[in-house]
Amino acid sequence: MKQLLDFFSDHRNLSLLLAATGAVILGFVYTAQYGFGCEPCILCRYQRGPYYALLIFGLLGAGFARFNSKAGFGFLLLCGAAALTGLGISGYHIGVEHHWWMGPQACGGALPTTGTIEELRQYLLNRPIVDCSVPMCKIGLSMTGWNFILSLGLTGFISAMLLRGRKKS
Repeated sequence: MKQLLDFFSDHRNLSLLLAATGAVILGFVYTAQYGFGCEPCILCRYQRGPYYALLIFGLLGAGFARFNSKAGFGFLLLCGAAALTGLGISGYHIGVEHHWWMGPQACGGALPTTGTIEELRQYLLNRPIVDCSVPMCKIGLSMTGWNFILSLGLTGFISAMLLRGRKKS
């Protein structure tokens, strides 16, 4: 276990792991959407953003860690911020799913405010309405619940590895 922790204390290795994690999670959600018909709501789509950030910042961190350790560390901090953002979005979405609070207006069919009646009719006929308070796909927990757990774990792991790496420098 110590060898594994030492391996990920290296900023380049940690950055590559985080980039790979972002890519795997995005691959999973797109497979669920296009392969299994789990149509995402607007909050589900927002939850993808932190994983894109993780992928991009992780790759940039790996590239910069080789030449400039401070820049590499900065990108790892951004990865941590992305994971924390994902935690916040998924936590908010869990509250919407459990009806603790209302979701944004775009959840469940916000209507366009301009246009003709015919444009509105076409919009309503062609737009899949996905209610944020109804989990589309569940594997024990909703995908939002799993995302919350993953984001919490990522936030903790990144924090621990950064603190461990800082103590070694």
